[in-house]
Amino acid sequence: MNIHDERNQTMIFTRFLSAFHNIKLYGSTHNVSEKSLIELKDTIDSILQENDEFTLVFRGWHVYFCGERVKISSANFSYIMQLIDLFQGKNTGGIKISKGFTIQEISLFMELLTKENITIDEITQKLTESGCISIVVIPLFVQPTELLDPRKRVKQVYFETINLVKNLATQSNLQRSTYTKFTVGVLYLIDTLKTSESLLLGLTVVKNYDDFLYNHSVNTAILSLSLGVRIGLKSKELLRLGQSAILHDIGMINVPRHILKKESLLSDEEWRIVKTHPISGVQIVLDLMGLSEETAPILITVIEHQKGYDGTGYPEFIKNQKISLYARIIQIADFYDAVTTPRFYNPIPMSPAEAIAYLIRYSGQLFDPIISKHFINILGIYPLGSLVFLSTGEWGLVIGQPQDPSTLHKPLVLIIKDSDGKDIDHKMIDLSQSEIEIMKADSPWKYGIDPAEYLI
Repeated sequence: MNIHDERNQTMIFTRFLSAFHNIKLYGSTHNVSEKSLIELKDTIDSILQENDEFTLVFRGWHVYFCGERVKISSANFSYIMQLIDLFQGKNTGGIKISKGFTIQEISLFMELLTKENITIDEITQKLTESGCISIVVIPLFVQPTELLDPRKRVKQVYFETINLVKNLATQSNLQRSTYTKFTVGVLYLIDTLKTSESLLLGLTVVKNYDDFLYNHSVNTAILSLSLGVRIGLKSKELLRLGQSAILHDIGMINVPRHILKKESLLSDEEWRIVKTHPISGVQIVLDLMGLSEETAPILITVIEHQKGYDGTGYPEFIKNQKISLYARIIQIADFYDAVTTPRFYNPIPMSPAEAIAYLIRYSGQLFDPIISKHFINILGIYPLGSLVFLSTGEWGLVIGQPQDPSTLHKPLVLIIKDSDGKDIDHKMIDLSQSEIEIMKADSPWKYGIDPAEYLI
């Protein structure tokens, strides 16, 4: 068997997971489990005919199959993630199988792997006690706390996605491999959002003057995907939504940099150039993805994302008042992140609370009313990163939302300054469990406060 072939690698992963899940569900003696074990053993035996050992090793998010790092693709992504979670969840770095192993040995190993709260030492001890010498469990190469720390993992996904967008936007010749990496990156983002939504949403407070396009694209994608999950979009629909959101402003790379960095209002001609970015974006997406039934919704979204719910906006030649669902979602996320981000022409943006108030005011006109309602429920009346002034006189930053929707006006707050505006030791207060009230909310940038310094 050619171990370098992606299809063969994927077959190994699927057969390994199939045996594991069948044993977990039916036990090792069930005929379904026995069949999957035989298929797995036959596959490993065919590899051992050409290799001294069969090894499957995990280092962080990297997978090494028989000593070679596996290239992650949209085809094998979900299987690799399942294997990583399975092995690292047991504080285990992988497995090594030698020639001459028996089906009883691989069955025992699988049985041990299905047990809750079992440690690598216990797995090793059980294998040794049974006389199994052909299967060796490999320890983690890094500390499990480093791998399983959700904050570190979420940050890694966030900043890797920004780099992915940056590489996409600055690459002169787009290749098919670029599209594959892009797709895998979006899948990672979706997977992370489903498991760590609040942590990922918290990272949208990261703003960057110079890399606005890249940060904004990822922030818009996170906000859009959170909306997509909330309204019940399926996995394939979330992938298309995430791709559309990351690419919605890709046409901006064709807008001259001096226009994007201009510190005063744009002239009519400069504004005309900016308004061409949805059309430029469609051309770039066509180069990246081509035209097909699957890419058509993405192309439509890219060209429609600046159209309002009531049909206003641009491009003007789009006369259809009812824009696509993805475009309606992205339009709201795009608006919110853009107006709360400092820009060269507007260093003091709207506060998150002001942006939400604007969204409420124009719901049903500029913005889809149903999607707007979901968006507000996700972010709250005082979204993450809002600077709030409390009835105690203290200054705080909103760092979390209450569980009870009826107390959206009482978020989780990190106290950062006293009533005189002086720095103090930080303390956290859950206003839903306190008599303290929010007296006013404002843009943190107005006071020289970057929320990311406190929330990241």
